[in-house]
Amino acid sequence: GLKNMVDGLANTYQLYDPKMIAVSTTCMAEVIGDDLHSFIQNAKDEHSVPRDFDVPFAHTPAFVGSHVDGYDNMVKGILEHFWKGQERTQVEGTINIIPGFDGFCVGNNRELKRLLDVMGVSYTLIQDASDQFDTPSDGEYRMYDGGTKINEVKKALNAEATL
Repeated sequence: GLKNMVDGLANTYQLYDPKMIAVSTTCMAEVIGDDLHSFIQNAKDEHSVPRDFDVPFAHTPAFVGSHVDGYDNMVKGILEHFWKGQERTQVEGTINIIPGFDGFCVGNNRELKRLLDVMGVSYTLIQDASDQFDTPSDGEYRMYDGGTKINEVKKALNAEATL
């Protein structure tokens, strides 16, 4: 798995110029016992991605729970990656909303955001996939349209509450 991680991170970084690369395990990686943290550090040592490049990760074994648990683990892994060791300064009147795994997020997230905007709520919708799943096929290349920005995830540490 280590060689695949080194090559996969390098290829992804070079081909797509991403802002971050999130990594989750497969069932086989969990059976073998691949250590994602060490693999990512080794890949950085081999210059697959820059040392300060964000590579959050999560263990998502298919034989534990369901795809919903895997989704939750990945969201938690991303939040831990950006929040771990950071100083928290609470900003009153701000909330985070983690809608969870939702196959209907295109409509549901948009309606949730509309309602929050109507009420004047200051919020961060963590893991907003509504625009990614609804990117038009109009001839213009977009890797990922919309979504929660990395900077918003970093600032979300300071929210008064998370739902």
